[in-house]
Amino acid sequence: MSAIMDPTGQSRRERGPAFRLAPRPPSLAGARLGLLENGKQNARLFLEELARALRERYGAEPVELRRKPIFSAPVPAELAAELGGRCDLVIAGVGD
Repeated sequence: MSAIMDPTGQSRRERGPAFRLAPRPPSLAGARLGLLENGKQNARLFLEELARALRERYGAEPVELRRKPIFSAPVPAELAAELGGRCDLVIAGVGD
């Protein structure tokens, strides 16, 4: 049997502490935004465009773009902690 995963977090499933969505900020104006790319083709291009749009439309600033060292591995704990300490929110992007 196959499972369909819903990246929006809206699927019907048991919700425990590990599955709660992060709270949304009331505004992105002045928010310190982190963008994490997985290193695959087009991920950086997509995130650079996203950063531009978030700056122009919502006033997010500054934007820090970082890259995972290995696309198929989870983000290293040190990098996650660094971004979490320096940014108000972090968006992970993938490409292919």
